[in-house]
Amino acid sequence: MPITMTKFIFWTGIYNAGLALTLTCPPFYRLLGLNIPAPLWGWLLAGFLAYTSAILILASRDLRRRASMVYWESMLRYIAALLLIPAGLFGDLGLIAVPLGLGDLAIGLVYMFGLPKELGASHSDLIWDRID
Repeated sequence: MPITMTKFIFWTGIYNAGLALTLTCPPFYRLLGLNIPAPLWGWLLAGFLAYTSAILILASRDLRRRASMVYWESMLRYIAALLLIPAGLFGDLGLIAVPLGLGDLAIGLVYMFGLPKELGASHSDLIWDRID
């Protein structure tokens, strides 16, 4: 049974919720090898992830009306990948940041190219929220 964009978006929203919960507990994310310099930054990221989690889960309930929010989320995923991969490889964030960044890149690509295909909409329509 192929996975639909709706299910994929829902489960990536759940994934974001799990990341948000992880980032609220410094001993846990340090155990995983993630080195966030101060708990405040982890909590700030957790809040951001909780918000995007809610957006993705709600978008999955009515994808046609909310697809542009998911499309814009793909751009956030690219930014996350651009920050996480080098910080994991060359900074002190921890090597676990590399697979997290690669995951964000993959998810962003699925959003950006899967949504137009599933909805029969153009990239421009998704950017400007012009889906019929």
